[in-house]
Amino acid sequence: MNKEINSDNEKLVNKVFEILSKFKENPKKIENIFTELFEKDFEVQLNEINKLKYGLLKGLVISVKDLFDVKGYQTRGGTKFLELDISLRDATCISNIRKAGGLLLGHTNMTELAYSGLGINPHYGTPDNPLYPGAVPGGSTSGGAVSVALDLSDIAIGTDTGGSTRIPAAFTGITGFKPTQDSISRDGVLTLSSSLDSVGLMAKNVELCKLGYQAMRRKINTKQDKLENKNIKFIIPSNFGFENIDTEIQEAFDFAKKKIIESGYEVIEMNVPVLDLYKKVPIWQFASVECATEYFYLYDEKKHLIDPNVLKRIERASEVTAVEYNLLKNIRENLIEEFNKFLKNNFLLMPTVTINPPLLENCLNYEYYDEVNLVSLRNTTLANYMNGCSISIPYFEDKKPIGIMLNATTNKDDYLLSISYDIEKALQK
Repeated sequence: MNKEINSDNEKLVNKVFEILSKFKENPKKIENIFTELFEKDFEVQLNEINKLKYGLLKGLVISVKDLFDVKGYQTRGGTKFLELDISLRDATCISNIRKAGGLLLGHTNMTELAYSGLGINPHYGTPDNPLYPGAVPGGSTSGGAVSVALDLSDIAIGTDTGGSTRIPAAFTGITGFKPTQDSISRDGVLTLSSSLDSVGLMAKNVELCKLGYQAMRRKINTKQDKLENKNIKFIIPSNFGFENIDTEIQEAFDFAKKKIIESGYEVIEMNVPVLDLYKKVPIWQFASVECATEYFYLYDEKKHLIDPNVLKRIERASEVTAVEYNLLKNIRENLIEEFNKFLKNNFLLMPTVTINPPLLENCLNYEYYDEVNLVSLRNTTLANYMNGCSISIPYFEDKKPIGIMLNATTNKDDYLLSISYDIEKALQK
């Protein structure tokens, strides 16, 4: 790329060159984070950005999970079995990123087909956790989270089917936001679960998550309640979210809860009856059946190319009857209604994940992998199932982060982001 490029945004040009120099100077540090850079398009992108008089994301560098179509590049989905073609156009939300002035840096690494909460990929490598050397970064948007944590990108665009932006955010000490499912178009994005997939994003703070969300979301008018903060209750479920929690995670959560209370918010602990019903739902059936359906034409003939941990989850679809799957969808609709009636304009308050990032070496054991993957996804999947919005905000105790998760009801995205500003400030005091 020519550094003398005609640009009225010198800071952005310098930022791009600084990022590229990091790749060249210390390739091992960023190994496995990106599957490819969009370097051949940087000059074109910069020139287009310079033409914009205003853009929500102007001056910001954006990494893109390798699940989104980007014009001129292949979408791998973390796999080796997909038939790869050059994308002829951007995914709709990525097109919106361009229009808002964001510079697309590259495709980031991920769990194969986004089917895990740990971020492990045997095909393209697993990014190392910057805060816990040797540990997994969380997934499935693993490379995206690490790209933000290492200041290689300002915002990472990802997907969230059961926590795939919030889990890696919690594991790497950044912020992860999962919007209401249909608020951002999934056109041009590879599917894991059509029922649960959401486009999400990660950044260092709530403000950047909000900007990315505003740039990508559909231009629709959704009713957003404007309530005074004093009317808000933060509800900690006594019957969900704390099973077998690590002692240090519990202690850090208690400190965070105290800071929220000291900031003037009402925090109550109570039994949430709808969650007892939710715990009985075989949520795994959604992703298993819908992923098997989506890739049926390919995976059956190329199963030897699929990560064994992913393949066995896809193949469980054979255990589910058509009646069970349709009943599952009906039950979900009823529970969403019950959940929204219960929570109203309040928020659930829980730890994002109840364990510290597991060591990658330990995850080579299939039984251990299954155990920690299930635990990692347990709290975050709730928001996907209830079609709500959810955010993980980092809280550091003794220089180690945990995620503090707030869940809100369907289409309360702006409301959640607004409150999250205050919670972010409270946790930083």
